[in-house]
Amino acid sequence: MRVESRGFLQEHAPWLFDPELGVCIVGSSALRIACDHAGINGPDAADLDLSWALDLSNGEARLRQHEVFVDTTAANRGRGTLAMKLEGVRLEITSFRGSDPSEPDLRTRILADLAERDMTVGALAFSLSGDEIFDPCHGLDDWTGQRVVPVGDPSDRIREHVIRWVRYYRRAHQWGFDLDPSIRKVSLKRSLIQTAPAEHVAAELREALADCSSPGRFLMELYECGLLQEITPELASQFDGRPAGPVRHHPEISQALHLTLALEWYSSHTLDLNKQDRNRVGFAVLCHDLGKGMTDPEDWPAHHGHENRGIEPLRSMLDRLPGLTDAAGRRLAEAVCSLHLVARKLPELRAATRAKIYDRYFRDKNFDARLFALAVGADSGGRLGRSDHGEETAARIESYIAWMRERCETVDAGKLWEAHKDDKDHFKSELHQAWSRALHQHPNS
Repeated sequence: MRVESRGFLQEHAPWLFDPELGVCIVGSSALRIACDHAGINGPDAADLDLSWALDLSNGEARLRQHEVFVDTTAANRGRGTLAMKLEGVRLEITSFRGSDPSEPDLRTRILADLAERDMTVGALAFSLSGDEIFDPCHGLDDWTGQRVVPVGDPSDRIREHVIRWVRYYRRAHQWGFDLDPSIRKVSLKRSLIQTAPAEHVAAELREALADCSSPGRFLMELYECGLLQEITPELASQFDGRPAGPVRHHPEISQALHLTLALEWYSSHTLDLNKQDRNRVGFAVLCHDLGKGMTDPEDWPAHHGHENRGIEPLRSMLDRLPGLTDAAGRRLAEAVCSLHLVARKLPELRAATRAKIYDRYFRDKNFDARLFALAVGADSGGRLGRSDHGEETAARIESYIAWMRERCETVDAGKLWEAHKDDKDHFKSELHQAWSRALHQHPNS
């Protein structure tokens, strides 16, 4: 939620402007203010983050005094972060880092806090009481120069918060910026990234799906630098050089390129969806070919049976990184994994097979046929020179699912239940046969 930062705080929390508190707007909002002052385009700052001189206990007391305190996670408190709610907007405020809390000079404490930020474009602060911008690391210059540059030694910043290692790459791809060479030269053991909290890893991958124009290129860079293998070995096999399939089906040849093109198709064809639905489609596309990572090399370039083989690694990845998507996203991803080849051939299947697929997936009204069709469309469109095939595939599948639902809903399941309720197995058999008859012939066949 974008709020006009200083004006919003002045109206709803004027007490934050007390000079003794040292409250600063930090991060992307501070960069946005600096850009506005310089007359240049700044980032679209969705969050309004604050820092101040108070420690946790005194900070919580002050927030409670003004009746704006809300609970936050233990992990946040461990980082010195509290939360408040102003006019329905949840804000986080963090104690200054990197200096002695007894230091009387607030400027010294602000500069010390900024020295521990992850990258220069995030190491800016706007003092509420002094109406002053602090930019000791020249983050505004790096923003205009389109560079992701660490604050100081990137190894030190990564040791402080290891998820920064992934974030450097994600931000560069999100913004289309150059990555400072020092980040690629970090010599820390790649296994260190395994110590990052699972929710942080999931958040970075989720943000990459949402905000990078090419999530696949971001993942490829993580693979090349050795991080993807550590955080998601299930995905790493997609980038290890294996073929996507026979060239007649996959002219792009490489599975890495196929997944990259499929994710680019998703990114450009789902901009009208809300954030939650977009995540569900993106995650389904990300995982649709996980089973190819389990194909024995002697069977390449074919990947027979990869559809259902992908379910196990999909579940393993979600169990380890549960924040990647929600329950509906998990179900969609499993359906796309199993059906992304079959779905394109639904009109060619026997009516009994169509009925079985309808019962397992499409009968549920909460199963979004459009999202499913878009994810399968991304697989079709993610092939060299065949992007337009994705749109055709998505439209055809969505239409066919609508027809299946319409036809099967003509079956009076209640009447069948009344006739066979004493024998549930017989009822299920009769219902399946009724659906099969309803799906016997497609109107376009």
